[in-house]
Amino acid sequence: MKHLQLIIAFLVVSMNLLAQSEQNNKPKISAIGMGTVTAFPNACQITIGFSHIKPTLREAINDNQKTTSDVLKIVKKYVADSLDIKTSLISTNKATRWDSKLNKDVFIGFESSQKLLFTLKDLKRMQDFTEELLVTKFNKIEKIAYFNTESSDFLKKAQELAVLDAIDTTKRLAKASEVKTGNIIYMESNKSPNDNARNRVESYQFESYGKGMGGRGVSSSGDLINYVVSVTIYTEIVP
Repeated sequence: MKHLQLIIAFLVVSMNLLAQSEQNNKPKISAIGMGTVTAFPNACQITIGFSHIKPTLREAINDNQKTTSDVLKIVKKYVADSLDIKTSLISTNKATRWDSKLNKDVFIGFESSQKLLFTLKDLKRMQDFTEELLVTKFNKIEKIAYFNTESSDFLKKAQELAVLDAIDTTKRLAKASEVKTGNIIYMESNKSPNDNARNRVESYQFESYGKGMGGRGVSSSGDLINYVVSVTIYTEIVP
């Protein structure tokens, strides 16, 4: 029985390979279509960094915990689902600073640091949030990843546009070469509607200096996101 199953499996694989080989040998037109849909972000994921340096480790940890608690109270006002808020463990280390006169690193205290990550699903509230955040003793906004919650729909639309573009290219090539085309025998998209990881606009390192933000400002809208998909199709050439 086992040998019979192996023989059947071998025959199925062989038939599939033969059919694929025959398909590859058919005269065909290969075309690549591109589809693009653009949209502004309507949400973002924010990573906030905390860092406190104090003479003793206990002081540094206490300050870190208080700042994290203060920021969490603010964040919870803007985030409905607590699952969208994640806090890392506290990390500690000795803090040093380069002394040019002594030509060496000099111990200045103990550092306690931590990160808080959350998703803000309404960018219209970004300005209000940053105003409240600046009252606290947070260290910096490490990263803001802007995205759109409807990205799957945008990618589907981009796929459809890419297919139409590939079909149009096929028709033009067939007309120019004076050949007739039959059915589409192969189609491949380079992106899935569920592949949202690369459809984000990211900004980094917004330092806090006193009561202001150093470096670039925090955008309440983010940059335009391009949802780009390419589709490859093979269309058979018929007599």
